[in-house]
Amino acid sequence: MASGDNGGSFVTGFLLGGVVGAIVGILVAPRAGSETRAQLLDQSEILRERAEEMAARMRENVNPAMESMRGHVNPAVESVRERVGPAVDTVRERVAPMTEAVAARVPGRKDDGAEAGEKA
Repeated sequence: MASGDNGGSFVTGFLLGGVVGAIVGILVAPRAGSETRAQLLDQSEILRERAEEMAARMRENVNPAMESMRGHVNPAVESVRERVGPAVDTVRERVAPMTEAVAARVPGRKDDGAEAGEKA
């Protein structure tokens, strides 16, 4: 069964692995601390730019798919509402008198402001 994320998990893992590998590689390299920090800053800027580019490309790919899904899902939801709506109304009509009768028998109930004002 397809996961539906279009490889997003793989890409995320791949990027995270690359970042961790780059950081470890830089930290174990025989350089002075200031050189290592400068290189880390440069690499982090490059990686940030790449991540932003990838995010923009993914948004470009995902947005049309989401619009297509909305186009398919919205009519289906409306169809279900049209079929289920009358049944829900019927159930509400049948249950309403029973819930009102039960609610009337519950002592100390605060449904409306008049009762709450009388007890104060």
